[in-house]
Amino acid sequence: MDWVKPKHRARGLKSTESSGSGSEERPASQWLEQLCEENVALLQSSLPVAGAQQKRKARDWSVDRYLNAMLWGSGGWEVDKPSHREYLNDLVEAFGGAADSAHAAKIGKWITQQLPKSSYDPYVALTSAGWLHALPHVGRDIKPALWLEVLQSILTQVDRAWESGNQEGLFPWVVWACEVPLALAKQLANLGGKDRIVSDTLNRIALLLEQTAENPQPLLAFGAQDLRAVVASLVRSRWSATGVGARKWYPPQRKAFSKLASLMLYLTDGHGKPLLAEVNDTRHDAQLWTSVAELASGGKKLALACSASLPNEVGRALGQKPSRIRKDKSNDARLPKTGMYWEANRIASMRRSWRELGCRIAVDFSSDVIWLDIAAENGQRLFSGDWDIELSRDGKKVDVDVAWEEVCWFTDDDVDYLELESDLEETCKIQRQIMLMRDEGMVYMADTVLSSNDAKWDLRTHWTLAPDIEFTPESKTNEGMLMATPSEDVVESDGKSSKMDVSPRALLLPMGMPEWRRGTKDASLQSAGRRLTLRTAARQKRIYSPLLIGLKGITKPTQYTWRRLTVAQDLEQTPADVAQGHRVQIGKDQWVFYRSLGPCKRRSIMGLHLNTEFYAARFLSDDGSYEPLVEVSAD
Repeated sequence: MDWVKPKHRARGLKSTESSGSGSEERPASQWLEQLCEENVALLQSSLPVAGAQQKRKARDWSVDRYLNAMLWGSGGWEVDKPSHREYLNDLVEAFGGAADSAHAAKIGKWITQQLPKSSYDPYVALTSAGWLHALPHVGRDIKPALWLEVLQSILTQVDRAWESGNQEGLFPWVVWACEVPLALAKQLANLGGKDRIVSDTLNRIALLLEQTAENPQPLLAFGAQDLRAVVASLVRSRWSATGVGARKWYPPQRKAFSKLASLMLYLTDGHGKPLLAEVNDTRHDAQLWTSVAELASGGKKLALACSASLPNEVGRALGQKPSRIRKDKSNDARLPKTGMYWEANRIASMRRSWRELGCRIAVDFSSDVIWLDIAAENGQRLFSGDWDIELSRDGKKVDVDVAWEEVCWFTDDDVDYLELESDLEETCKIQRQIMLMRDEGMVYMADTVLSSNDAKWDLRTHWTLAPDIEFTPESKTNEGMLMATPSEDVVESDGKSSKMDVSPRALLLPMGMPEWRRGTKDASLQSAGRRLTLRTAARQKRIYSPLLIGLKGITKPTQYTWRRLTVAQDLEQTPADVAQGHRVQIGKDQWVFYRSLGPCKRRSIMGLHLNTEFYAARFLSDDGSYEPLVEVSAD
């Protein structure tokens, strides 16, 4: 049961699709019908018995391992019936141990009721696949009529997936078209007649891997909610293929699989949970990462990245020493680049270093409301959810419902910088900046409103705090701290539970406001529940609202201050709606930020002569010079 070599296989599949001849591939239902020629009892008796005393091949995985793997990447989908998720959890919990025929019959009946009307519900698809993986526990004990009815219902959906493709959703299609056929082939391997269905499915997986690695756009849609689940399904499919004696993936498929694993790493926080999703709906699956590293091409490089950027248990399981890897700066040359932007999906990933668990950012601006995740130095999520904007002009609300467009993306050793724009025709333009200053471990964010006429603008920027984070403002000054709530227990990487450290997680400096509350007018930084709001109001043509977030070294007491600087043009002070400059000092370090709001012209600020739209630099106190971090021109 060998494969056709990749180039010939891909050419053959493409020619078959273009001819519309239906190929020589037999429908899954015909395969089952052939296997049922004798009787259903023979099918049931052919099933392997879980836990039986028999010689296990090295390539075989236990039923428990398959069932536990069904939950990998299974959170966060918005479905019509959230209760479907409980059936998946019930299946995993109930049949990870001894068989229970009554329970198996209950879930089997539920599967037949849900198919075909909800077959593309991700939880229904996973539960159906899990039922097949659990057959050694339950298949011998339920009534033959129900057993066959469930299989016929499942294989009907396999036929449907093979015929219609993935128009209804990539992840459920992968389950129906790839994982389910291989899972059933593994369980009924003793009956023979499986070679063609296995080889056809493996060819389908190979083509899927190569296509998605070349163009990952479908996997990154909707905040990459399907990425981890698809990779997990491919892992389980590979296990089943190995269980029936199929050969290993060819190098092109292993390389493609490695690329998908790298995408997962970019969109994962230091606690192993996926970014761009609700924290409470996600989970860390250490065994997923170790399984992926075993299957991927160039396993050593991927294992190094996993060990450096994920919880310690992952690295240890891969035979690495995570603490030593994170201390060795020479590993940076062997790790992926730190910043990544997927233009087609409008997703950006930023991080300070692969060797650190924290200071990570993920931005998804594929809809009019941006999703933003920011992790603290220790890897804990600080912001997680909508990064929204509320705007009014002369007391009337302005609807900000126009898609965001990328204006500038820049990454180098110093910064990751993303600038977005939303054009509200005949009203104004809104520009949004986010920049990770890598060495400093700081995040600079700003919203700009640009119009051609004076108006009373009221701009409110809203961030969603993570569930276990709260904002604590200072009483006399306008800055504040993000603190971990003290009531939460956390599970450390070694599996031990401890009370959450309530030391500060981030320092927030609203640089557009005065430092002291006493001199503040029409501006504020405050929170209500999980919503943090920065308000800026003024009567002018343009307004600018910057916020600096310090993530690194915040647990240590330090002094900080900030000031708005005078910007001069032609020996005259520039109005605030034409250009603004700010100086920030934290400890002994200082930085300068400049933003032109009007047409770019040569202006001076704190000894600098600039003709740019945006400029950020470190101030070197030894000689009074500046070290530029990023400089954005108007073009």
